Amino acid sequence: MQFPSWKPHDLDKDFPQFAQPVIVGEFSVNGLRDICPDRSQLQVYKPVPHNTQRIRFDLNAGLNDRTQRIQQFEGLDNMLKWILLQRKESRETKQEINSNFICYRGVLRLIMNTPYEQREGWIIKVVRFKGTVYMMQIDTEEQKEKKKWTTEKEKTFCAWGYKFEQYMSVQEKSAVVNENEEFCCMFRSKIGKYSFLFGAEMDGYKAQDKQSIGKLVPNRFVEFKTSRRVENERQDRTLRKFKMIKWWAQCFLVGIEEVVVGWRDDAGIVEQVETLPVSSLPKRGMEWRANVCANFLLEFITFIQQNLLRDSSDQVYNVSWDPRSGFKVQQDSEQFFPPWFLAEFK
Repeated sequence: MQFPSWKPHDLDKDFPQFAQPVIVGEFSVNGLRDICPDRSQLQVYKPVPHNTQRIRFDLNAGLNDRTQRIQQFEGLDNMLKWILLQRKESRETKQEINSNFICYRGVLRLIMNTPYEQREGWIIKVVRFKGTVYMMQIDTEEQKEKKKWTTEKEKTFCAWGYKFEQYMSVQEKSAVVNENEEFCCMFRSKIGKYSFLFGAEMDGYKAQDKQSIGKLVPNRFVEFKTSRRVENERQDRTLRKFKMIKWWAQCFLVGIEEVVVGWRDDAGIVEQVETLPVSSLPKRGMEWRANVCANFLLEFITFIQQNLLRDSSDQVYNVSWDPRSGFKVQQDSEQFFPPWFLAEFK
């Protein structure tokens, strides 16, 4: 089979047709990682007042009291539970999912950034079931090994991100952070002729309060990020080359228009918050182009659609990519879907 090229010069052509993402569903995940069909974890964005001369957000506040993220592989479980809930609520309980592809946003972001990824490979599990292709990322052997040796410093960096989200939302700032909680939206979009249904964890929503929120719209969400304050040319290059491409793809896929960045020091103190328009990131970025990212996504899903044809929950493929050796497709004997999903999705 002919694999798509991931070389940027082969993909540097017009931006492909990309439909504006639409929110078609939502759910919360509680502190025990259970799905809740409500907005209990939706956070309202609280901007820093324009007249604030100096802020001081200590991202270490409550660090030792936080509830750390439960380390377990969930796959597509929460999204599959949402799909089953939708089928139960619909009168047409046998109606199939009307999309060519189903996955999480993270898989789409991973694929889009591939032409500029020079270090880490990836593996995506793929199965075609009842006419729809499901995609799910799994760890490579290198990533599994890396997770075994996660340092306390790396865990702290992750915790700082959660704490910054708390500072930027309308909630009690002294509350203990639970890293398991999240709010997710389900989106529909289309690239080229292929339709997608995908889930994404969402950060803050622009509103007076939660009670005033009606139908959720993508461009009222903002994405929260913390990043080391830029103090030299090397840090500036790292930000523009490696971080901004990920920020852009993550936001572009769900129609977010603003990234709210907390610039921190090495001690975890944020003294400046800046709002960056997502549309400005490709211009500010270094050594990457947005059209190349989007074109590779289209090339990749076209390859999947045209080559992995057998429609069966038992026919699972591992599609892997390595920056040194390229693509590989192998069959996988492990089941893709949990038994409870197959039992109900008939």
